[in-house]
Amino acid sequence: MSIPFFTYLVSIIVLIISLLWMVKLLGNNFILTLPGFFYVHFVIFIFLGSPVFFLLKGADNFQYIIATHLVMLIFPIGILIMNKLMINDYQLTFNRFMNKPVEDEQPGNQFLFLYLFVLGIAISITLLYYSKLEIIPINFMINNLLGDINIADLAKLRESSTTTFKLGKLHRYKFFMAQLIPFLVVLALLKSKLTNKNIWRFLFIALAVFAMYRSISDLQKKPLLDFIILLFIASWIFKGKINWKQVGVLIGVAVGILSLMYIFIMGLTNRPFITLLEGISSRLFLGQTAPLYYYFSLFPDSHEFLYGATLPNPGGIFQFEHFPITKWIFVNGLNRNWEIVGTAPSAFIGEMYANFGFTIMVLSILVLSLILQYIQIKFISRPRTLLLTAFYAYFVFLSGQFAMTGMFIVAHLYLILFLFTAIIFVDGYSLLVGTLKK
Repeated sequence: MSIPFFTYLVSIIVLIISLLWMVKLLGNNFILTLPGFFYVHFVIFIFLGSPVFFLLKGADNFQYIIATHLVMLIFPIGILIMNKLMINDYQLTFNRFMNKPVEDEQPGNQFLFLYLFVLGIAISITLLYYSKLEIIPINFMINNLLGDINIADLAKLRESSTTTFKLGKLHRYKFFMAQLIPFLVVLALLKSKLTNKNIWRFLFIALAVFAMYRSISDLQKKPLLDFIILLFIASWIFKGKINWKQVGVLIGVAVGILSLMYIFIMGLTNRPFITLLEGISSRLFLGQTAPLYYYFSLFPDSHEFLYGATLPNPGGIFQFEHFPITKWIFVNGLNRNWEIVGTAPSAFIGEMYANFGFTIMVLSILVLSLILQYIQIKFISRPRTLLLTAFYAYFVFLSGQFAMTGMFIVAHLYLILFLFTAIIFVDGYSLLVGTLKK
């Protein structure tokens, strides 16, 4: 039996067993759960391409291929354990939760005032970020569409607005731009479905357009697609089930947007459509799993284990120097001799392995599964209110990011700030209403 045949056979068997197990544990709508959304992201962006890349690289990085397959098998175990510990019949509880109508417990204008206050802060910070750029990359591209666009110039503009942004801490801006604004769009979307007030429809449409512009403003491809997926996920969660016809629409929209991006941003003009599809397919199925390969091949041979050095160190308050692992992997792993400074994020298991080795990495798979299912059960055990549904939709979306980047990047200080915002919305609203009634 040849190595390629054996590799693909094992991968297919693992995928089938894992998928059937996930459906049995979480139900047919498992995509609309925190662990389910992570699982789908991991399958598409990491697992499906792993046997292909493993073979392309000579089939010698066994830790990489074993790790991707272990996620598929260990992750359902964590869900099973948490269900046994916390809930008698998970599927029954989840179906009841999704079938309940969403209740609007904030019908008054007080909530609108609180919403506009938080929105004003988020937009102000976003505009402050834009004011620090000499030119917004998307504006430069649009202004030069009729002329000859230098792809290298676009790449440098993208770099200066992201990886080499020097005019302040970019991650502090991104909390408001990439986390808070999308959440506010989801909140306006759900509110517009529960009220006859046109102000919420206007806020949803206007803010959604602004969020799309912000997502594409630095010429990155993924944020815009992420935002569109978030809107579909929020809509399905509101309705209580996946609309499979809309899944087809979503796939078509994604392919169309990616095609336009590859034509205008990546410079693939005058190329056959099949070439665009090959580029898109390569980006989807190999773009995230390729960096993961180098996490396992470079540590500890080319660099000793990091032992937590990739943890965020805001303001240097801790006694260690933050290690920029995604930039290091880009330079030392992908071997791209570019003048542009890029990053190479990948699934959380890569970061865990680079920090603590293979054994802790395996344990982290189980820990993440337990945590996501714990949060999932906590959500569905509460009343299906407007605010809880909005936060649930956003946390489902956020869980998918663990398949795309490191755990310490997703679960960082600014996630804590996001949770603090949740407290403001829930308790702050109650305090405001109580004060006004007095």
